Amino acid sequence: MKRTVTVLLSAAMVLSLAACGGGKSKGETLTGSARGYGGDVTVTLTRDGGAITACSIEGKDETPEIGGKALADLEKQVVAANGFDIDGVSGATITSTAVKEAVASALGETFTKPEPTPVAPATPAPIVEIEGGLQMGLAYGAPHGNKSFGEAYAVVKDDVIVAAYIDEFQFVAADAGLNTVPNSDTDFAAGYAEGQALASKRDVADYYSQLMTDHAKATVRIDDNFDAIQNFAVGKTIAEVEAVANGDKAAAVDAVSGATLVDTAGYLGLIAEAAKNAQGTQAVEFSGDSSALKLNVAYSAAHGTKCFTVGAAVTAGDTIVLSYIDEFQFVAADAGLNTVPNSDAAEGFAAGYAEGKALASKRMVADYYSKNMAEKAGSTVRIDDNFTAIQNHVNGMTIAEAKALAEKGEGAVDAVSGATLADTAGYVSAILAAAEG
Repeated sequence: MKRTVTVLLSAAMVLSLAACGGGKSKGETLTGSARGYGGDVTVTLTRDGGAITACSIEGKDETPEIGGKALADLEKQVVAANGFDIDGVSGATITSTAVKEAVASALGETFTKPEPTPVAPATPAPIVEIEGGLQMGLAYGAPHGNKSFGEAYAVVKDDVIVAAYIDEFQFVAADAGLNTVPNSDTDFAAGYAEGQALASKRDVADYYSQLMTDHAKATVRIDDNFDAIQNFAVGKTIAEVEAVANGDKAAAVDAVSGATLVDTAGYLGLIAEAAKNAQGTQAVEFSGDSSALKLNVAYSAAHGTKCFTVGAAVTAGDTIVLSYIDEFQFVAADAGLNTVPNSDAAEGFAAGYAEGKALASKRMVADYYSKNMAEKAGSTVRIDDNFTAIQNHVNGMTIAEAKALAEKGEGAVDAVSGATLADTAGYVSAILAAAEG
């Protein structure tokens, strides 16, 4: 009888333990989200008996090399702190703050975001003494994720950068009432996906800066950030700028007074690339210092309605010292051409393309475009050589002289040695737009 009772008691204990989960609870799962640098950051917590035993963080739109790279460390910090009171990761402040806020949301607790740290004003560009040849170059790249592409111009004296300019292009809503690129309301727009239009971030700086404030609590406008990065590059050698660009990304932001962009290093790298490209262009003589020089870029429609033109000009007073022309047009995506950066980012920049289209710079596809010109119009001069001939003719002119040339209309082509483009006057006007801007 006693043995039977003992067996029954043992069975009852087993059943009791089974009812309690075998003595090991799986805990509860909690989730919370907050706005990070590029989009929502979502935190999933496992909590057992008041202790956080696991944490996973998803932030697919955070900058891969900064915020995205920090997520694994932040997961460990949340578990160790048993909550949102974590140190965060240096250089990934926005992502770290989003994780703290998301953890607090998951736990039903209150997290108060710290006030933004005041940003030191941008340091003015240093003055560089110049005696001899100046050269200007252009580079395109993807310094800021996959939803845009950037352009940088650099003016050099030997290997020293004496002027720089940055801008970036991104698709925006066509009905947002923004200042989109020229011909966005004509034939060029056939290359856009429905509801999309292309814009320069400098041209929509108010709009884009507000997005930065709303999404990332930015305190410095996008155009002011670009200006601060440009100023930092001036007076440095190409190698010095590359050293900062290729170093620690967080340190690059700290090095540039007045800049807050986490991708500051990427923009510096693009300027360095433009400076190296400049060393292969024709030099012009200049004596003076860099404070007399002004580098500006303007967008126009120099050649019909299927493309838009980029004109750059370096002026000293009323003289155009240097100039540069390029032009963008949509091409067949499957033509195997060298299209703009991020044209293969289906969920990024390329989402703004109409089906089967991609954007190209005419200088980047000069072989292809020049062949079309020869076949369709009997042209004997390449498109890039035409652009260069116009630049070389305008360089050294006063603004008044360039205006007089542009006013010749179709007759302007006869005045420019080496040029055959019927719209030569339009390209001169594109340079003028930059010179007067």
